[in-house]
Amino acid sequence: MKELTLQISRKQRLILIFVMAVLFFMWGLLTNLNLFLYQHFKVVFGLSYSVSTLINLTFFCTYLIVSLQAGSMIQRIGYKKGILIGWLLACVGCFLFLLSVTYKLYYLFLIALFFMAAGITILQVGANLYVVLLGGVERAASRLVFVQAFNALGTVIGPIVSMEILSRYINIPFEYLQSLPLMDKITIESAYIDKLYLVFGIMMILFAIFLMLIYLPEMDTHLLEPLNKVTSKRKRHVMHFSQLRLGAFAIFAYVGAEVALANYLEDFSPELASKYWQLAMVGRFLGALLLLYIPTNKALGTSAAISSLLILIAILLPKEYVVYNFYLVMSIGLFNAIMFPSIFTLGVNGLGKFSLDGSAVLIMFIVGGAVIPFNVRNFAYANYDYALLIVVACYLYISVYGFKLSRYVKRNDLKDDEILA
Repeated sequence: MKELTLQISRKQRLILIFVMAVLFFMWGLLTNLNLFLYQHFKVVFGLSYSVSTLINLTFFCTYLIVSLQAGSMIQRIGYKKGILIGWLLACVGCFLFLLSVTYKLYYLFLIALFFMAAGITILQVGANLYVVLLGGVERAASRLVFVQAFNALGTVIGPIVSMEILSRYINIPFEYLQSLPLMDKITIESAYIDKLYLVFGIMMILFAIFLMLIYLPEMDTHLLEPLNKVTSKRKRHVMHFSQLRLGAFAIFAYVGAEVALANYLEDFSPELASKYWQLAMVGRFLGALLLLYIPTNKALGTSAAISSLLILIAILLPKEYVVYNFYLVMSIGLFNAIMFPSIFTLGVNGLGKFSLDGSAVLIMFIVGGAVIPFNVRNFAYANYDYALLIVVACYLYISVYGFKLSRYVKRNDLKDDEILA
């Protein structure tokens, strides 16, 4: 079993990485649009808090529903067609958003959200693994962190682009609009967000045409044997591989912790929440460089351990220093940066013909972004410090996964030129 890598030139590989970076950027821009407009939706649809929680629940539960089917589909039709179908589903979701906002139909809005999340799920299953398999395993995590940095870039500039588009339609001086109380400003902007979805929908169609025209070579893993040492007759299903099974729980813990901390900062300071995501973007560009020199498992374990320590310090700080509490939590964005790509790379490492199934399982466990923040918020009604201990436990597990649980016993029949795939 040789290293799975495309027989293409270095220049062609760099072009493919660039294409993937653009794809990740575009869906980061798209994903953050709904987060940015959350308060606007509450105004448009007249939502109470309990009903508005369906937005987060619908988005993350779609990963649970769609991921395995996405893996099976890509296995049948190939990466390019699978990625294109995922993007087109997201396009459909965008135009359904336009209709739901125009006619103020909340049920149609949730259907649109499901379509968009389903499309993004397919993109996650296919594109993340495609980047990992695009070159040698020793730089797989670095490649994935690099392209995901562009996803974070899209997330960060999404609100800026959205406000620029809205300002073109709102016939009110920008300075005056910014000086209004927050809810008055949101109420005015809410009348124009259908224009925003129209512009984004057109952009998405143009990008879909681009995806149709570019060349994405296929990669076939179905003949590759896994690298795990077979100690029983069991290892015939993807969930029998410990690095994948335990990695899925690490993904669950990571996404849940990341979103829970973002919600925590949003509750107290939206400005710090924005900086939290900006630090994650910066961390990914730095992490892509550092992972060229630091083993992926050690980088993951160390980052998660530091994150848990920062939260514990924030919890133990005296109340008069509460402002530093928020800055400590905000700084975790920097350490979060490499975690998802690192867990994903370690999880599919050595799976061989089970690689696509493994990718689907890992993406399915993104549902942690709905489960853990829900529980953290419920505990927060009693005491936010106790609630944050849930997040500490998440990071501690991720650290243990990086240092120990991601390792597995390799077959003893491997030759020197056989490496992980």
